[in-house]
Amino acid sequence: MSVNPKKLHKALAGIVGGANVFTDPPTNLVYAKDVMPYDLEEHNIPYAVVRPAGSAEIGEVLKYANQCELPVHIHGSGTSLVGLARPKAKGIVLDTARLQEIEIFPERGYFEAGAGVHLAKLRKALAPHKALLPIFPGSELVATIGGSVAVNTSAHAVDAALGKPGDYVLGLEAVLPTGEVIQTGTHSLRKPAGVEATKLLVGSEGLLGVITKLRMRLVPAPHTANLVAYYRRTEDILRTVMAMYGQGLNPPMFFEYLDEESARIGFEAVGLHQPRGAVAMMSLHAEGPAGCREKAARFLEFLRQGPALEAHIVEGAAEWDQVWSSRAEAGNYVYRRGSTFGSEVTPRVDKLEEAFQETRAFILNLESYPSPQFISFGHIGAPTIHGYAFIPTKDIPSEVKKAITLEVREKSEAINVKYGGCGGEWGLTAQRASFLRLRYGQAYYQMLVNIKKALDPKNILNRGNLEGLL
Repeated sequence: MSVNPKKLHKALAGIVGGANVFTDPPTNLVYAKDVMPYDLEEHNIPYAVVRPAGSAEIGEVLKYANQCELPVHIHGSGTSLVGLARPKAKGIVLDTARLQEIEIFPERGYFEAGAGVHLAKLRKALAPHKALLPIFPGSELVATIGGSVAVNTSAHAVDAALGKPGDYVLGLEAVLPTGEVIQTGTHSLRKPAGVEATKLLVGSEGLLGVITKLRMRLVPAPHTANLVAYYRRTEDILRTVMAMYGQGLNPPMFFEYLDEESARIGFEAVGLHQPRGAVAMMSLHAEGPAGCREKAARFLEFLRQGPALEAHIVEGAAEWDQVWSSRAEAGNYVYRRGSTFGSEVTPRVDKLEEAFQETRAFILNLESYPSPQFISFGHIGAPTIHGYAFIPTKDIPSEVKKAITLEVREKSEAINVKYGGCGGEWGLTAQRASFLRLRYGQAYYQMLVNIKKALDPKNILNRGNLEGLL
């Protein structure tokens, strides 16, 4: 398709204003980049970037894109870890950064926020109302509420304890792929039963519409108590998680782990003494301080009856901040110091240890690259296994990086199929189109394709993601 940059700029400027249209190569390149380790290709780089002010302007952009049959890729903050942020077809990137309104209605029991609001800003706005924002990515300083709901990720938080963001969404404003603006849901605190469009758009990852504003229930912020436990081996942490569910304990709000190597890296980075093995850190929640202390005491007793070498309740904020930041520092190390290829395995709870061993085995025996280092850390309480192939250099040909990425994806998804799992944090499309067919069958996948085609007949929005393109 031949596109005249000047003509495109003029047309888009007529909708959103000249100051909010960018067709220069440096800006286009920035919006094409993401954390995937392989190089950009020409089809990833957009012709233009637009920053609309609201749903009306977005609708006009989409109508124009349909007329020209130009793909539109929705951009929140670009923090997706599995290539969702990278355009798969050359076209227009639609940045939601100007959708910044926040309104809090404590007398109604909900708040409303524009899709471009950063989670940290929203959390700060909710704090005076003692309300919980049930989304906890490590990137919350820049991650947007619209992107989080579009992916339906709770990030660090344990789904079994808090649920997904979509469980708190009462309604949405959205723009359909053909440009019509719709309102969904309710202003009541009781969510609609039956067929309802909010549930269709939450988690749709921009395939079915552009979320512009959302309404979420205000949830009282709980009291929390923090614990840390030290283990000889990572497998002992996995057995603790399996026993937690097997014994019917309420799962913590956070349940993170560092395997032996990432614990060594993370603890050294924050100035803590080297642990003897793997480390688990948990944050439990309850309505009041007394109930929280009681819950923490019971969970501590459970930990001490298991394989933990040592476990204790963390009383001081300074100690907890140091322990908790060791997890972030371990991640920073592997992302900064080399090439990292991550997996997301979410097995049935009783198969957790087996799934971990199989994940470690395939990463240590990659066909596309000999002898990578295996590192694992993340949100084990859900449970989720993030096994990383870490190669301590960035000097690897792009085609090899792509081959490693595809192999890690294929083999981790095979484990998910084997043990009944499905990506719980990183989303389903772009990196998981082939998995959808394998896990659920062609009829399931075709149903998704048909829904997409019904709402987006020219395949304008986030083209290539449902197809599984890179």
